[in-house]
Amino acid sequence: MKASTARTLSPASAAGPAPGPAPADAVDALRRRLAASTAREHVVLDFLEDDLRESRAALAAVAAFLANVEAALSDEDPTAERLMSLARAVDPAAQVDYLQSVLASVRRRLSQVAARM
Repeated sequence: MKASTARTLSPASAAGPAPGPAPADAVDALRRRLAASTAREHVVLDFLEDDLRESRAALAAVAAFLANVEAALSDEDPTAERLMSLARAVDPAAQVDYLQSVLASVRRRLSQVAARM
């Protein structure tokens, strides 16, 4: 099933989304549009900015792990030790768990901002 999914993706979508604006830039743009907002909204936007930054960092860690796996697999002479060290890595799973948590925060903060618009 995964092979058929991979064939239906365009090269651009298989590589992932195009990088968007930095979290600070995106949140600052919203902050400018909500110029009459209160200090509370600014605090929520600050937290949203932090959550976006943390989400990108967690995604980057997972992407780095996958790049290491792909590099090990494409090695001319992959070693069992290298593959086992990658198989035993706990950081990627921890990053995925953290990403799930921080994405829940992003969604919650987006709801808070939307409710105040």
